[in-house]
Order: sequence, then C-alpha cells, then structure tokens
Amino acid sequence: MIFYGSNSSHLKSKSTRQIPCSNCKESSKFNIEIYGKYAHLYWIPIFPIGKTGAAVCTNCNTVFEPRQMDHNLKLEYKNVKGEAKTPVKHFSALFIIGLLIAGFSFSSFLDGKNTEDYISEPQVSDVYRYKTEDNNYSTMKIASISDSIYIMDNEYYTDKKSGISEINLAKNYTKEQYGYTVEELKDLYKDQIIYQIDRD
Repeated sequence: MIFYGSNSSHLKSKSTRQIPCSNCKESSKFNIEIYGKYAHLYWIPIFPIGKTGAAVCTNCNTVFEPRQMDHNLKLEYKNVKGEAKTPVKHFSALFIIGLLIAGFSFSSFLDGKNTEDYISEPQVSDVYRYKTEDNNYSTMKIASISDSIYIMDNEYYTDKKSGISEINLAKNYTKEQYGYTVEELKDLYKDQIIYQIDRD
C-alpha cells in the first residue's frame, strides 16, 4: 500500500497593527498564522503546494480564514504570507531523489573507470561480460596469462543483462581456451561488445 497525501507545517506568526474587527467591531490587533502545505509520500515531503493561514482577533478570539477577511485584514494577511518562506524540508524527497541519481551516476562512472583499468591490466579469473550479435549476454573468464590472455567461454547465454549472475558459474565454463591480445580485448570493449569486467 502506498501512503501519500498532503500535510502542512507552521511557517510564520506575526501580530498586526490595530485593525477594526468585523466581528466585535473593536479596533484590535490580529495574530496571523501562516502554514505551508506540501505533498508527501510515506510522510516524506515531496514538494510544496502553496501556503495558507488564518488571522485571530486578540479581542474576541474570532478566527478569520482568508475568504472571511475584510480589505484591511486581507492586506495584512497577504504581507505576512509573502514574508513566509517555504522551508527546504518541503523538498526533502526531491533532494533524496537527486542524491540517489547523483550516487548512481558516480557509481556508474567508477564502474566505467574500473573496467578501463581492468581491460588494460588483465588478471587471471577476471570475468568479461559481453553482448552477442543476436542480443544475448554471456561471460568469458581469463584462465591464464602468458604471451597471450587465454579465455574460457561460458556455455550458457541469457537474454537479459540481469541474468548474468545465474549463468556465471564455474561449472559452466568450457575447458577449451582461446588466446587474445590486450589490444584485441580493448577493441572488443571499445566496440561495446565487452561491457563490464568483474574482478574479485
């Protein structure tokens, strides 16, 4: 179940000058209270959706909503409402989303940097994730390094990148090995055939 809706928090209080009250007919000060409304998801504010408030006569304690205010009181109310600043916390979810996106982008950058380093300096047991010509995915693993980089192929394929972890098992690799140069592996990476390298 998704919990969402709207809520409000107190932004500002201010006492006005003496204004005639339309209820008690006395000249009185009013306490104006301003609240900021916001949409929330699981009680975390997502974004502000406006400001609202009321004014209370200090003489008769009558509460006036904006639509009930006379001209003079409404002017005071609008001034106080304009002074009330929307707090940063009303954008909490947007900041969280922004941080998650930034974190994901940074993580992707590091993954890319690691892959570039790994392709230039291969090590035994490195696992290369690659895409086939018919848009399937599989892996190959470095078995040994001498004058060439000797690779074992995975006998299994998957039609989704997320399925790699299910087929990347030691028993799935062939005993037959193929030799590559570092430059050949770099070309496969440059052509986006090899797209990720896993190193323990």
